[in-house]
Formats: sequence, structure tokens, C-alpha cells
Amino acid sequence: MTRLPDPDRSRAVLIGTGTHADGSGLPSLPAISANLADLRQVLTDPVTGSLPREHCIVANDPVTAGEVGSLLGRVAQEATDLLFVYYGGHGLVDDRGRLHLALPRTDAARIRWTALPFETLREELLDSPAAIRVLVLDCCFSGRAIEAMTSGHSTVAGQIDVAGTYTLASTSANAVAYAPQGATHTAFTGALLTALRGPVALTLDDLFDEVRRDLAVRDMPRPQRRVVNNAGKLILARPRDPNAPHPALASDPPPTAWTDPGAAAPPLPPWHQGSATAPPKTRRPRMEIRIPNWVWPLLIAAAAGLGGWYWLHTQTHWSKGDLRDAVHQVAADLNKQSQYGDTPLESYIAQHIAQSGKGPPHGSTPSVEHVSHPGLHDGSAGDYEVTSDDNAFCVHVTTTVKQGAAHGILDEATFHATVTDGTCPTANRPSTGNGPSPSSTPSKTR
Repeated sequence: MTRLPDPDRSRAVLIGTGTHADGSGLPSLPAISANLADLRQVLTDPVTGSLPREHCIVANDPVTAGEVGSLLGRVAQEATDLLFVYYGGHGLVDDRGRLHLALPRTDAARIRWTALPFETLREELLDSPAAIRVLVLDCCFSGRAIEAMTSGHSTVAGQIDVAGTYTLASTSANAVAYAPQGATHTAFTGALLTALRGPVALTLDDLFDEVRRDLAVRDMPRPQRRVVNNAGKLILARPRDPNAPHPALASDPPPTAWTDPGAAAPPLPPWHQGSATAPPKTRRPRMEIRIPNWVWPLLIAAAAGLGGWYWLHTQTHWSKGDLRDAVHQVAADLNKQSQYGDTPLESYIAQHIAQSGKGPPHGSTPSVEHVSHPGLHDGSAGDYEVTSDDNAFCVHVTTTVKQGAAHGILDEATFHATVTDGTCPTANRPSTGNGPSPSSTPSKTR
């Protein structure tokens, strides 16, 4: 049976980290602030929302894990009907494959000591007396949260089954999330907001299906879910009256023009002033277009030529969607493989893009350029720009090197790779004369 949450006995915590310090190895995500503001507006809308504003708390760029834990622990104990928890930001995986959630002071090279372990958040969910717990993660490798919620001792699994949980992750366990450059929201949360503001009240199950379809049409990473008992029948937002004005999102800019309500209105036409005169009927002039017979062969030949050119172009040039898939696949490979020795990372990326099977059957491999070097001893860390025609993606790589890890002779480098749409920031490019980019060894990022 579908239902709305009890507003007095329900709570929501929206956590987001969009700002990171220089040298942390993590690019900032400006869209996170808009994610939090607009999601809170949808959940607490006076007409369509399901929660009072005071019961939906936003934690934007919390500094420490202790700050998050104190807030989440208090709110989780107050919720007895619905506990809704959202996180947006970078998802990181340590060398044991465990998911961590990035905070403003997180260092990609010291994940376990500077990020929030997902297990800690999971335990707070389990300890809450809420009847239904909804967890939404918009971050890289968020599918590992579903694995964590599924695994464990049978006693823990039984607690989850009794209480009812709904876990919604923006990607699979080994995939990176997608934040389009210059977009107001991240891809996943943007689709979630669109579905929540739709004309029909959607259950959590319906909401997942709608978001998945939206992202599939745009060739974005597919979300994942795990449902226990009847948690999927919950409704988070009511449909809006189609005749009511549509409110702006919290992230929308204010209107640029203002009309003085005391200004004189323009005069009304005669039929609005009590006159019996009927409104004039306007007639559209009839236009007849005839194409001479001799033009048709030319049009057919032009259409055939365009079709042939398009087919040849698809056989020899990378599309943006294919290149995006190949680059994300290479980033995922960097997070899983371990190698030792000296191999230029730009050559590794170019080779694996060519072998991904995503590109055209003929044509050249996209170019890969190491455009930024944080320091002389950082190896392959920095930004790698992948370009083909007018398409560009930036692979941001951070590295940790273990000296003599292989038999005391070769070094092992551990990488964390993220992908953003568009060219790499020009401010980070080395100036002319800096010499060739240092080589590195692709290794395991988990």
C-alpha cells in the first residue's frame, strides 16, 4: 500500500561535499550546493512536499566525520517513521575495497584517516528506530553501499529486513559518477529532482524506474537499488495542481525584471469594456509552395550524399558518447589493475581506449596529453586530457607510491582516477620548457 511519511515522526539529513582544498587530489564539485538546496525545497514544499522544513537538515561541506556523526546520530534517533539520508560528493575506495565518503579535508592519498567510512553511516541507519530508512548516494562507486547493506552477519541482515530499507545508488560498485561540466546539478540528482517534480506521485520504486530511464536516454551511468519489505511503496512528494504556478528551484537566479503594480495598465480592447463588439477574426493568407520537377533529382542526390558522408564519418570518428564510455572504462580499469615498473600513463590510457571496443572500426586513436604535473616527484599524478575532434575529457589522477613493493626492487603506485567532461583546467598546464611529462605505472585503485 502506497503512503506518505508521517511529517511529525520523519526526519531527513542532506549531506554534501563540493569544496576541496588544493593538493587534496580531489576536484571540487560546484553542483553539490544546488543538489542540496533543491532537494530540500522539493521535500519541504508547502504544497507538494512530505516533510516540514525544520525536519529536513542540510549539512553542506561538513568539516569532520565527527561533525557528520553527531548530526546523523541525533536525527536518526528522532525519526520513528521515515529516516531519509542523502550524500552527494566524491566516493573513494581504500586498498581493501571499502567505500568512504569524501569531506572537505579528505586527502585522496590518506582515505582511511581523512574520509567518512560508509560502515559508520550504515551503523547509524541500523541503530535508528525509524520504520523505513531511505539512503541515497550520489557518488563514485556508490554501488558498494548496496553490497555492504546486503552482506554481513545474519543478525544484522535480520534487523534490516524487519525495519525496512531502501538504498539508491547513482552508479554500480566499480563505476564513477558523472557531473556534467557547467550543469546546475549532477546527472543523477538532476534526474531525481525532475522525477520528484513531475505531474504524478511516484513511489520509491517508480522513482527509481523514472530516473533510470532518464539517465539511459542520455547515456549516463545507470543507478542501482536494494529494497527490503514494503519500503519501495513510500511516496516522497505529492503531485502539483496543474493549474497552480510552478515555483522556481532554490538554485534558480532571481527574476531580472520587476513590474510596478501601481503603474497604469494598457487600455483594454473594445470587447473587454462592456461593448457588444465581437473580437476581430484574423485570417491567415494561404500560401502554396510548388517545387519544380527538375529540383527533385538534386534533392535526392544531396540527401544520398549527406547519408554517405554521415556513414563514413561514423566509421572513422569517435562520437562523444563512445569516447565518454571508453574514458570511464579506462578510469575503472585503473581502479582495479596492479602493475609494477615504468610505463607512461598517457600511453596506457591511449592503448586501453583503443582496445575498449567503443570507438569506430576505422580511424585514429584519440590523443592523450599529460597537461599538469603537481610536482617533480608526483610521477603520473595530475590531469590527462583525452581529445578527439571536438570532444574532450579530463582524467584527474592522484598517486601513492610504495617504494620497492615488488621483491624490494620495483615500486608500486596506487592511483585514484576521476573523469570530468571537457578540457582540463588551463591554469594547471605546464608552461613551455618544463620538459617531457614524467612516466608512471598504472596500478590498483579500489
